[in-house]
Amino acid sequence: MDYVIAVQAPAYPLSDTCFATESAFAQHLRELRHSVGEDFEKVVLIAPALTEAEYAARRDHLGVVDFARDGVVFVPAHRTDTSARRFWLREASGLWRRIRDAVRTAGIVHSGVADDVWRPLMAMVNFAAWLSGRPVMFLVDIDFREHARRYRQVGLWNFRQYLVNRLIYDPLVYLQVWLAPRMFQLVLLKSASMVRDFGLRRAHVRNFYDTAHGADDVLSPAELAERNVMLREPDQPLEAVFFGRFVAYKGLDRAIEAVRLARAQGLDVRLTLIGEGECEASLRQQVAASGLQEAVRFLPPVPYGDPLFEQLRTKHVCVAAPLVEDTPRAAFDAMARGLPVVAFDISYFADLAQASGAVLLAPWPDPGGLAEGFRQLLSDRTRLSSMASAGVEFALSNTQAIWLERRARWMKGIVRPPESALALEGR
Repeated sequence: MDYVIAVQAPAYPLSDTCFATESAFAQHLRELRHSVGEDFEKVVLIAPALTEAEYAARRDHLGVVDFARDGVVFVPAHRTDTSARRFWLREASGLWRRIRDAVRTAGIVHSGVADDVWRPLMAMVNFAAWLSGRPVMFLVDIDFREHARRYRQVGLWNFRQYLVNRLIYDPLVYLQVWLAPRMFQLVLLKSASMVRDFGLRRAHVRNFYDTAHGADDVLSPAELAERNVMLREPDQPLEAVFFGRFVAYKGLDRAIEAVRLARAQGLDVRLTLIGEGECEASLRQQVAASGLQEAVRFLPPVPYGDPLFEQLRTKHVCVAAPLVEDTPRAAFDAMARGLPVVAFDISYFADLAQASGAVLLAPWPDPGGLAEGFRQLLSDRTRLSSMASAGVEFALSNTQAIWLERRARWMKGIVRPPESALALEGR
């Protein structure tokens, strides 16, 4: 039997048995294959396919997954540039057949919310699994309930977009999450409040973390001790860092403004932005207009692992300024390397702050609050060091391997070989 996983993260087929995808996700798939054990013949990934142009632009930052080595195969869904019209008129029927073929051999189907209304890949997978009587592990990795309000409040959506989402999109997603505990065998929600509100104390509805780091990525006691000496050194700048995509909802304009506000108070705060994205040009313009060329640096994306960790080595804190609910794995990567997080108080970071002791919260979406967080840590090096130690401890107890093993244990309680469903269907 197979382990079928459906996601919206795209991949690019290099051959019938080899594909490329985002490097951290490629490593996640390898760890997943290892964690599910020999009861499964292979892991089958169903996901959208990158276009050739997208692959060419991203190839230096992608990881390659090979079936012979990694035990994972890729079933391409629609291409990322497929229009809704083309999807329904030319591709939906073929995709449905591919999904049904994959699901028939599944011991479990790992899926989630269909958040693409016009190309509902995830809904098709969920429906196929339900029709075939296959057990489903349903994951929701973000609390969507405040999205529309936040997007509207910060000006990313106009009133029409707000209404469409509040009246159409949000109810569709809400319905899926409401149905999941009633239809599926294991429901994992990346939010304690969602577990409370949707789970209603059902044992098969659980909270979870989605992490990418391994135990080897976490600072050793000796490395942490050395880092804490550096963090406690007085009279040095506070070096903040962000690593990820430069997109509007990440709120990087707020992070830059926080640096400006802090420096206006005479605080030596600096920021390094590692990544790329659609907002890079406007962010560079903001830096220039604010006179922050000496305080804010831009670096291109670096591969996950040692190249990234080397960039983080000289930084003190990680900044997260999401304008909507977000669940970045980068928060755990930062903690693993001894960087506390200064973040807006969205529910994800509020949960992490309580659980880890390594997150300093600022009122959403106020850059002045971030600047105040910088001030507190710049003036209290002992607190900075203490938060770094707490973050390392928390990261060590929440590695990808630990969470994959935990999920595998939960999952194995609901796995059924394909013939179990077939036998039931034949009665």
